[in-house]
Amino acid sequence: MQPFSKKDAPDFSKPEVQQTFVHQTHDSKELMQKELDVNQEEQILLDKRIRMMKTFINDLPSSDPQYSMLAVQIQMDQLELDELKVRETFLIQKLSE
Repeated sequence: MQPFSKKDAPDFSKPEVQQTFVHQTHDSKELMQKELDVNQEEQILLDKRIRMMKTFINDLPSSDPQYSMLAVQIQMDQLELDELKVRETFLIQKLSE
């Protein structure tokens, strides 16, 4: 499995970086674009997590207690991924107007 690629993403754990991000947003279109960027990054991470869990679950016997927990987690992550894709479609539509 390939390691996660790291972009020059800001470290949002720092309050000053959060403030800079907010203050650099000048209009609603720019804010929607930033939301779209974050949405797409979340989709990438969720997709990678789902793939990793599916690989791991294939190595477990179905009688293992972790098996059902992982299966449920995969389903929950898939639901979240689907919701992010719906939001992405909405944002793309709004930005193209």
